[in-house]
Amino acid sequence: MSRISDRKLTELRIAQAYVKLLCIPEGSSEASVSLAWIGNCEIRIFEGSQASTDGMPLFWLELFDHCAKTSVDTFSCNEIEDAAVVFEDFIAQANDLNETSGSDGAETQS
Repeated sequence: MSRISDRKLTELRIAQAYVKLLCIPEGSSEASVSLAWIGNCEIRIFEGSQASTDGMPLFWLELFDHCAKTSVDTFSCNEIEDAAVVFEDFIAQANDLNETSGSDGAETQS
């Protein structure tokens, strides 16, 4: 598959997760939508406060390490296209973290 096709699939994955995020009822205990699991790490999307108001981010991406129970990295996103680049970087970071911790680093779908 070409690099362009991979990027478009990533953008579609993020757009679908964003739609799911918008469908979560206000006040729900669910605050994020999982995009992918890589070993012990999860990449998830959550809504920015007051999305799209005066330069506020549309949403955030987070790389979360479940072994350490901590956020490894976050990025505010205003565009799906920008988020796709960050998502790919988070996958690389997760693979590195899993190699260091001894996990297999295989990506699993949520």
